[in-house]
Amino acid sequence: MSILDSAKEIASAIQEINNPDLNKRAVALHSDIVGLIEENIQLRDENQKLKEIIRLKGVMKFQEPFWYQTGDETPYCPGCWESNAQPVHVIVEWQDDAGKSSWRCPVCKRQFMTGGERYPSLGRSGPY
Repeated sequence: MSILDSAKEIASAIQEINNPDLNKRAVALHSDIVGLIEENIQLRDENQKLKEIIRLKGVMKFQEPFWYQTGDETPYCPGCWESNAQPVHVIVEWQDDAGKSSWRCPVCKRQFMTGGERYPSLGRSGPY
């Protein structure tokens, strides 16, 4: 039997006693229990999300200008990862024969160029 079921049984028993003050307290207690259960669910969800971020931080590596996940050759947006810990793959918009490429993040819409002096060509299969 759950704590909520127990509280309902106690509230029913208090109603039978027909004590208005006690009944108000039982209703308030029931409301508090429901609030705690909802908060517990919210905290569990938040905890799970934070565990996933911690796990990702262990497998994400920076190789300028992008982030990579171990075993994944497609780069991740540095803006989304560094500001929100949100792993979002960037998309190649175009590549030329000289090794220059244009990349775009589908979420934050940032543009990245590789193959120039600052960011050499990504002509490799990932950073690992």
